[in-house]
Amino acid sequence: MKTILAMILTAAAAMAQITMSEAQMKKLGITTQNLQVRSTALIGPLIAKIDYDEDKSKSYFLDHEASVTALNVRQGDRVRKGQVLCSIASPALMASSFELKELRNRYQAIQNNAKKDEVLYKEGVISHRDYQTSALEASSLRSRISALESQFGIAGVRPGTNGTLNVIAQKSGIITDAPLAVAERIAPYQPYFRISDADAMVAMINVSPGLISSISKGDTVLSKDNTRPIGTILSVSPSISGSTNSAIAIARVRDPQLRAGTTVGMFVSASKPTTSILIPSQALAQFGGKTICFVRNSKGFTAQELRISATTKEGVLVRQKGIDANTKVAVSGLVILKGAMSGLGFE
Repeated sequence: MKTILAMILTAAAAMAQITMSEAQMKKLGITTQNLQVRSTALIGPLIAKIDYDEDKSKSYFLDHEASVTALNVRQGDRVRKGQVLCSIASPALMASSFELKELRNRYQAIQNNAKKDEVLYKEGVISHRDYQTSALEASSLRSRISALESQFGIAGVRPGTNGTLNVIAQKSGIITDAPLAVAERIAPYQPYFRISDADAMVAMINVSPGLISSISKGDTVLSKDNTRPIGTILSVSPSISGSTNSAIAIARVRDPQLRAGTTVGMFVSASKPTTSILIPSQALAQFGGKTICFVRNSKGFTAQELRISATTKEGVLVRQKGIDANTKVAVSGLVILKGAMSGLGFE
């Protein structure tokens, strides 16, 4: 006699009710077992994007448009502090360099006059107002000089004696962002050069809403194979991104195998162990690109999508509503149950 296993879809896309009696289960060789509670400090694998640590990097910006006239280094090159990286052409920056030179000369002379006026004021030769005039003029020039020096410092530029504008390495490290060719246009207010520490990187780890409270600042980050510590959690965002439905935990990591711009898996060893439910490996199935298990109920089975918090040698750990220590899941005959979800019939 042919037994037709009917599938009744629920509102959730990855959920399905499969109607089946105990007799049908026995005939088809489908068995179940209770789930186990596990207390674990291990969370993962979690997906993380790797980048260089901005706290240990130096980025250069211009507040005016410019173009590259000479390029001495490229991305991936190692440089020393004080090395000339490139030369640029910028009429606005060149005008600022001439102004800075003139102001420095004027400031030196006015500062000398201000010191003389201070002596004359203390001796009663000139009035306080006359002394203040020279002191305020010197202070005004000093403020303008500081603003221009800051502009050149942010740009990483040192004006040359021959009228060139040289971009100077302000630290030793590896070039992680640079113009690609001579004559390339440099847009204002966007980083055009960056020097980073080659072994100082950060991981921006995606954390599902249910795990945010489990990860804390100072927790240890483990490698993707869960064999060695590679970093520490610096911060955990309390808010959820609408595009990824996850929060971001930032970790400082050091691992020669990591590359900036790549996406990798890693684990977090939480300082506060969490209670989870272990779904054994033999109870797991893939359906529609999702990991599911078949939960026993009074009518048969419900296909339940799993929100995995960690993976172990025995299976996966989950923390979600509807799955607890009293839950029974199918551990054999999963192919038959998957077939029932697709509307297939079985003898």
